Amino acid sequence: MSELWARQVEARPEAIALRQGVKRVTYDALNRRASQLAGALRDLGVGEETPVAVGLGQGIEAIVAQVALCKLGATCVPVDLQHPPERIAFVLKDSGAQVLLTGTLADEARCGEGPAKRLCLERDGAQVAGRSDVLVAPPGDGGRRTHVLYTSGTTGRPKGIELVARGIRRMVVDTDYVCIDSTDRVAQISNHAFDAALFEVWGALLNGASLVLLPRSSVLDATVFRDALRETRVSVLLMTTALFNLVAQGCPDAFGQLKYLLVGGERANPRTFRAVLESGPPAHLLNVYGPTEGTTITTAHEVTRGDVLSGSVSIGRPTRYTQAFVLGPDLRPVEPGGPGELCIAGAGLARGYLDRHELTGERFPIVSELVPGPPLRLYRTGDLARWREDGTLEFLGRADFQVKLRGHRIELEEVARLLLESGLLWDAVVTLQERADGEKSLVAHVVPKTPSAGTGTALQDALRARVPEYMVPARIHELERLPTTVNGKVDRDALPLESSPRGTAGPAASGWAPEDALAGEVGAVWAELLGLESPSLEDDFLRLGGNSLLAARLVMRLRELYGVGLSAYSLYEARTLAAFLDVVRRARSGVREPERAEDGPETWRADARLPEDLRLSTGQPALSAVPLEVMDRVFLTGATGFLGAFLLRDLLRTTRARVACLVRARDVETGYTRLRQALEKYGLWEASFVGRLQPVLGDLGSPLLGLSPSEFHELAAREEALFHVGAHVNYVQPYSAHRAANVDGTTEVLRLAMQGRPKPVHHMSTIAVFGPTGYFNGLAHVREDEDVDAHVECLRYDIGYSASKWVAEQRVWEAAARGVAVSVYRPGFIMGDSRTGVGNADDFVARFIRGCIQLGAVPDLPRQRKEFVPVDFVSRAILGIASREGAVGKAYHLVPPRPGDSVDINDFYTLLDRCGHPLPRVSYKEWVGRLMRDARVADNPLCPLVPMLYEQVYAGEATRWELYEDMPVYDAHNTLHALEGDDAGFRKMDEELLGRYLAHWQRLGLLPAA
Repeated sequence: MSELWARQVEARPEAIALRQGVKRVTYDALNRRASQLAGALRDLGVGEETPVAVGLGQGIEAIVAQVALCKLGATCVPVDLQHPPERIAFVLKDSGAQVLLTGTLADEARCGEGPAKRLCLERDGAQVAGRSDVLVAPPGDGGRRTHVLYTSGTTGRPKGIELVARGIRRMVVDTDYVCIDSTDRVAQISNHAFDAALFEVWGALLNGASLVLLPRSSVLDATVFRDALRETRVSVLLMTTALFNLVAQGCPDAFGQLKYLLVGGERANPRTFRAVLESGPPAHLLNVYGPTEGTTITTAHEVTRGDVLSGSVSIGRPTRYTQAFVLGPDLRPVEPGGPGELCIAGAGLARGYLDRHELTGERFPIVSELVPGPPLRLYRTGDLARWREDGTLEFLGRADFQVKLRGHRIELEEVARLLLESGLLWDAVVTLQERADGEKSLVAHVVPKTPSAGTGTALQDALRARVPEYMVPARIHELERLPTTVNGKVDRDALPLESSPRGTAGPAASGWAPEDALAGEVGAVWAELLGLESPSLEDDFLRLGGNSLLAARLVMRLRELYGVGLSAYSLYEARTLAAFLDVVRRARSGVREPERAEDGPETWRADARLPEDLRLSTGQPALSAVPLEVMDRVFLTGATGFLGAFLLRDLLRTTRARVACLVRARDVETGYTRLRQALEKYGLWEASFVGRLQPVLGDLGSPLLGLSPSEFHELAAREEALFHVGAHVNYVQPYSAHRAANVDGTTEVLRLAMQGRPKPVHHMSTIAVFGPTGYFNGLAHVREDEDVDAHVECLRYDIGYSASKWVAEQRVWEAAARGVAVSVYRPGFIMGDSRTGVGNADDFVARFIRGCIQLGAVPDLPRQRKEFVPVDFVSRAILGIASREGAVGKAYHLVPPRPGDSVDINDFYTLLDRCGHPLPRVSYKEWVGRLMRDARVADNPLCPLVPMLYEQVYAGEATRWELYEDMPVYDAHNTLHALEGDDAGFRKMDEELLGRYLAHWQRLGLLPAA
């Protein structure tokens, strides 16, 4: 660095190096002033790598100090004078600063007492300026320590990061992402204690450019900042994402005159980038990424209109002399396209953490066999990323922004991204907040484009249409702007907390006061669980953060208080406090809670009738026997789900068809991105799929699938086969919550089949449509062609999802009676890919295994089986059957082909033991009791399933799962016949296959190593 600086001074001594207001400093003048200061520092004992604390704020003297220390080969330790005195004292002591350099006596006093020698320009400036030193820099050494920068750290103790010369040179000289030359003007807006200042200062000075010092206050006013950029003719600007969002929100045209605008520090908001690209963009708009430990910038990507339309902005590829890897917890590469920790290597790596040898070894490991050649030194960023098909990196967020809420793993930045996609916001940040009682909930802080009383509700409703309930923030706070740190990043610690939110309306506002002791007691429990200051009759359990665990706790508390048995379903049916009080009063008076009108066989049978007006189009020709493999157009629902993604992959692989996929998205580009991401999530994407995916923007639970009549008609006329896989699955919600997507959605798919050209319907059902028929009906075998109507009474004691699939299947069979060609597939429990182990980490079995390991016990379940089937087998079997002539009009059980291939639950525990997870068996009652008493139940993967596992639904003693004793054998004659005896590559659940699934969960960090 010192040699490069000397070359610039020699080449252009009269060129302007620094600009601040009307002040100008040439390269020669800056060099002379730096030499004078360096001479004074040398007299104080400063030499190579001597730590010098620099408390000069932002200004010309701070730049002089940087150059002076460079000439000495010393180490700059920037001190932020805005920090509390305790923090400043820590930095001075921890860095071992030998000299403290300040501008004023007041600043020197603020830094407190200490052993460091003092040099204050207010007091000693004349002495420094009077020197005539012409200091020659020491010989270059790329490994020389130039800076120690302190980060906040997550442990409360700041870490001093030791940066070296080669890292800074790599970032700004001879780069492959920016080209700064002597004609450029580089803005300096960052605090010198922030690593972005290194790019600004040395990006200008080592390339002969001019550094323009702008006051930070100007950045906080978008209009003022835009004018400042234009007046000073800045051509290169680096901004944090938060500041970029702030300026772009007010003046998206602020950057039009720039040659380079670099944005980084947090996950990009595509809408903000789009606003800038459409309002007079800079010549080059870059999204950059890099931790301080990698010297500021590690990857870079030039943002295009295509990026912002896709809904995701990449962080690009590693810059020159840098390497990047996406690794699992074992520091091995994850599967292609899979998420993992972003690790970096190369010339930008810091030396480590000052005097923190153990932490340095942990965060900067040396690994072998990652690349050919000698062992490689890495830095583990703690950020999550994945490789895209195009070779760029997608930033997924901080690993420490990945939280667990009621057993669900949630990416906070993913929720924030979905909020931004609503189009209602300029910015958003989501946090996990914990109340005094230990209850946790998601809280969103947002900057609305147009403040409105209904914004929060609109955002929650928009999210509920796209994500599970647990990902919807319980509370949404509107702010004029998000708070930022002095370094320009969102300051999460400064976000307002709300430990005890008010209800929808307080008692005074609602006119409600407890009319009796019962109302007061129930209201108090309700308010306590939801964290309300005061309940109101209008309070909605779900909208105020209620969830399945809180529902279970409420039901248990009321059983303890009054000895009444209520269903957790009641909180979904009677969501307001007023309605719930009626439920409790009826239970206390001895009136049995009536079977919900929408949750009983009578209603299900009525719903099973297909609307009379749903008939084949008049004159519709007979179905032609076109083999699946030569079809040109196929329609698929559920493509973003687990099975749907595998079926989509296999359709694209084995047919020539263009596959139209129903997907919820705001535009075609976002829909395409969602489909591709679903494939990439499970390692299924292939380059050959480009051009064969067609997003159909709609919603399974809406009339006409959310399409306009003309769009629906066009789809019906075009498609040659329909694969209906999409469904809403929730183990706690009642039938009524599943009806729209699973029953009405199926009806709309059948409507699609009955219009336009004739086309077969391949409908995905489940063996759960038979319910616990072995327990109640004593059946030993269930045939594929058996009438499911005979089993409907069993579904009284099953979950709402099963009932909704029973109703949907009945409608499919009625459509068959009206001439529609249908095939019904009933899979067992779908497990992961038998070859890769990739699976759905949030399904019942995955949660059960992980939850039992965390709990340290499994329930003894004699005479119970699970019909485990790998997802790749299910997908191959469906397409194998669908391609057979004459296969329509039948049901197919997709279960282990041979009865001996099924696995008893207790035998499954033995396999788990052999895979390194021995767990004691306890009675089911004891197991559920342990789960409910576990202080960590909210973090157990089983938490969302608690009501289903706990609630006794039969004879006051048996839970839903216990009723699945003596399961019948599900005959698979039709399946084997259609596949001509081929088992479609079925793989039995054994120790090796289970080990493959467990290894996948371990790679995702969801399971400890055995």
